[in-house]
Amino acid sequence: LDALAARGVRFETAVVHVPLTGPSHASILTGLGPLGHGFRENAGFVLPAHVKSGAEDFRQAGYRTAAFVSAFPLDRRFGFDRGFDVYDDHLPKGHDSRRTPYVERFADGTTDAVLRWLEAPPGPPGPPFFLWVHYYDPHAPYEPPGELAARFRTAPYDGEVAFADQQLGRLLHALDERGLLAQTLVLAMSDHGEGLGEHGEGTHGLFVYDSTLKVPFIVAGPGIDTPRVAPTVARGLDVLPTLLDYAGLPLRPDLEGRSLRP
Repeated sequence: LDALAARGVRFETAVVHVPLTGPSHASILTGLGPLGHGFRENAGFVLPAHVKSGAEDFRQAGYRTAAFVSAFPLDRRFGFDRGFDVYDDHLPKGHDSRRTPYVERFADGTTDAVLRWLEAPPGPPGPPFFLWVHYYDPHAPYEPPGELAARFRTAPYDGEVAFADQQLGRLLHALDERGLLAQTLVLAMSDHGEGLGEHGEGTHGLFVYDSTLKVPFIVAGPGIDTPRVAPTVARGLDVLPTLLDYAGLPLRPDLEGRSLRP
């Protein structure tokens, strides 16, 4: 993530709209706020049929569209697969030893699946792709794998962030090896933060303080020649308009977010 920020734009202040995985991703994928898309909780809601996903915009423009998600709140049953040619929500069966409240796939398993997709036909110089990769690891309980468990013994949440960071590195390296990274716009962010005891909240989902609404937000790739930190406030619903703008695709009038490209 630091290397990505060193060659791109990091937004000093970035916020999401709901400190929950499902509703926050609904805003990221649709460019609408919670009142616009109506997705209110991790359970009991489905993305409404009249709400258009950004994946549909890219698919209509001739892009291959693929998503690889790592936790049950983003299961296709909630409508997040709309517009994706490939929607990989193949999670392990049942719960694992980490006692997470949701079934999850670890970041290395998700990255493995992404790399298999990148290696499959049509390959370069095939049509452009719109790819969403979701990592879930920095969630309670905090149990980083392997040597990271010892290295981050006193800060296991940081260890899980480091593991997700390693896997993002694997993904970017694979794109670079295939000659794709230089022509690929990368936007890295989180769907929410973590309380870690601030305001009496151990994880997230109840309160709307900076601890759970303020997130990293980095954009790097073609068209970004001067690395910098931008003071503009970035928001979850600005993701889709920003990506459409860089792709040269029209911004639909129903989008509530705005492009951060300026």
